[in-house]
Amino acid sequence: MVAKIASLLAIATVAISSVAAQAPTANLINGQCVTTYDASVDYFPEKLNTNEDKATYFSIEYHNNYKIVKNSRTGRTYVLVQCGTPAPTDVNNATEIYQVPITKAAAMETTVVPYLEMIGAAESIKLIADGSLVSSPCFQKYLNTGDIAQLSATNETLQAEQIKNVQVQFGANPYDTVADTNNTVTTAQTYEPDVLGRASWLSYYAAFYNLESVANNLTKNMTDNYNRLKEAASHYSTKPVVAWTTYDAPSQYNNNTASYILSEASYKVGLTNDAGATMLNATSTTFASAADLLKAISNVDILIDETFIGSNLTAFLQNYNISEADQSKYKFLTNKKVYREDGILTSSGGYDWFEAPVAMADALLEDMINAVNPSAPSDNYKRNWLRNIVLNEPIKTTTESNCSWAEDAPRPNLATQFNGNAFTLSSSSSSDANKVRTLNIAGALAAAVATLAYLS
Repeated sequence: MVAKIASLLAIATVAISSVAAQAPTANLINGQCVTTYDASVDYFPEKLNTNEDKATYFSIEYHNNYKIVKNSRTGRTYVLVQCGTPAPTDVNNATEIYQVPITKAAAMETTVVPYLEMIGAAESIKLIADGSLVSSPCFQKYLNTGDIAQLSATNETLQAEQIKNVQVQFGANPYDTVADTNNTVTTAQTYEPDVLGRASWLSYYAAFYNLESVANNLTKNMTDNYNRLKEAASHYSTKPVVAWTTYDAPSQYNNNTASYILSEASYKVGLTNDAGATMLNATSTTFASAADLLKAISNVDILIDETFIGSNLTAFLQNYNISEADQSKYKFLTNKKVYREDGILTSSGGYDWFEAPVAMADALLEDMINAVNPSAPSDNYKRNWLRNIVLNEPIKTTTESNCSWAEDAPRPNLATQFNGNAFTLSSSSSSDANKVRTLNIAGALAAAVATLAYLS
């Protein structure tokens, strides 16, 4: 009897040990699949901490062997099933099911690339819609390895075959003439109303790779750094007024009628405020003539020109019909504070503005802080994206020779970790940018070294 009980206990112990051995302490990554499935095991011990991010357009729900990701902006739902385990059966036909972790992906929108780079999944991209527009120097280097295909723009048969060779397609196919079909993981990061919310989509992409712990660390560090920078820039007694403007030149898309636009995009308002400035409060956002716009912005301290055409001051003055004699009428010109978003471009004209700063919230805030206060966040800070055309600052063109990190590891954030004191802004800064100073110099050398390493 004793021997029988001992035998049963031994069997039970072996069974319990077998189940315990199957329960992972970390998510399975890099294509790892479950070999022996147990319905009682939680295969995602590392979960997204979405309570601390500011994304509003996606959510995630965890089950033992699958997760449900919802993009509320597009109304799409995705079930991500741990490979080696069964998919749930109670899924409607409109829901797409993917086996995770993903190892082969297509990036149909350039904005997707920096997110996958930052979580260390860039080399999972095996298909790209137009690699010439991707500004990341290390991704440009990866493009030349031959491990990634360019999506055919004209051969539909080849295009379909290329897409079949990947597990997931992030973003809409730009060459697809048919309306959005049920084979794409939709994106919505650029619709987020908050700078940190846009960066929080790191978590959305990480879920497809079981890289939740990586995303959690990135989001926390970025959010903390952003908030420290925001706090340091919040004490100016006088807040400069900023306007984001666009000249919409006559074209077939606007009935050959020019117009001028003041942007009031929520993330730009938040970014401006967080940098220690304030957005122009205008009664109108669209103007039929340059004269009407200029009347509205004559007292603006800082202007950010988002016009696609015209990369220098001469072109800017022509686009806005500002004569040499009239330049002294506008504070943003006497302050020498007119910026464009083309600080980093590819050789074919692709804007990094639509890529890295979307995913790097704190780095973007650093740029905006420096546009407001040229001696913050450090004396030697060099802006990445906002380029001062009054000072004739050069455009930086990225090539693979600029690559300073490995694409098989997480891409470094361009932001410097800030731990300094509150910034100070002279009372005359709105009328004389050269007089703006700050007491804080913490991180100056680190910022300079990081920028040189990236762009040299």
